[in-house]
Amino acid sequence: MAKNTVKVVLLGTGYPFPDPERSGPSIAIIVNSSLYVIDAGPGVVRRLQEYINSTKNDAIAQRDLCTLFFTHLHSDHTLGLPDAIYTPWVMGRSVPFNIFGPPGTKAMVRNIQKAYEEDVHVRTTGLEKGDTTGYKTTVTEFSNGVIYKDEQIAVKAFRVKHGSWKHAYGFTITVGSKKIVISGDTKPHKNVVREGKDADLMIHEVASDTEYGKDKNWEKYMRNFHTSSSELAEIASQTNPKKLVLVHQIHRHVSATGLVKEIKKNYKGVVKYGKDLDVFTV
Repeated sequence: MAKNTVKVVLLGTGYPFPDPERSGPSIAIIVNSSLYVIDAGPGVVRRLQEYINSTKNDAIAQRDLCTLFFTHLHSDHTLGLPDAIYTPWVMGRSVPFNIFGPPGTKAMVRNIQKAYEEDVHVRTTGLEKGDTTGYKTTVTEFSNGVIYKDEQIAVKAFRVKHGSWKHAYGFTITVGSKKIVISGDTKPHKNVVREGKDADLMIHEVASDTEYGKDKNWEKYMRNFHTSSSELAEIASQTNPKKLVLVHQIHRHVSATGLVKEIKKNYKGVVKYGKDLDVFTV
């Protein structure tokens, strides 16, 4: 691959709690003028437009939202999917929307398309005379391994463990010699450690250590579905990324600064508390 300009934009860093400052999980990878999106939580399209508005010299537009990858199908990662299918089409996308996801993605997309049949009919046959291709989708369900590759980017899926979900994944994204690793939602997992070694950027979910030890049922859930700050510090120490970025942060009892301090107790590398619309150049 030729040398490329790679930007990673956090379109949403939240979790199911409806925080107005944090949209649902979503990450944009921008390589030159090509756009790739990981997950589509609530607010993804609006956050993308906010990024576009804030970077007037960037070549990205809504119509460029053509490729989407899902880590898993939890609602907070997928509620923005209808918006991602239809709004960029209304805003000028004229090619089918490519969606890559675990088993179950085809059924989800098929049902969304059925729900919006009348909308499509009105937009394509009414006064709007809308494009008749851009609302369509191509859905690929994947398992382990390289699931996408073009002249600029390669995306590899690896299994993680997110509670009782049968199919949950992280992604290793390579652009030339650069490596970006996205954990997805997961408890500590050997595959994250394997894939994350010496990553230029590791983006990992996290829950404060203060979420544990207070309620047995909550702790049981957290231990099976998520990664604590002390566990993430251990993972980062084993993988040594150039930069560790926290997303999907659950910390009801400490501040953002306090969460970072929990990790820094046992990990001395660079740690960034991710906020919506943070941009990292890789």
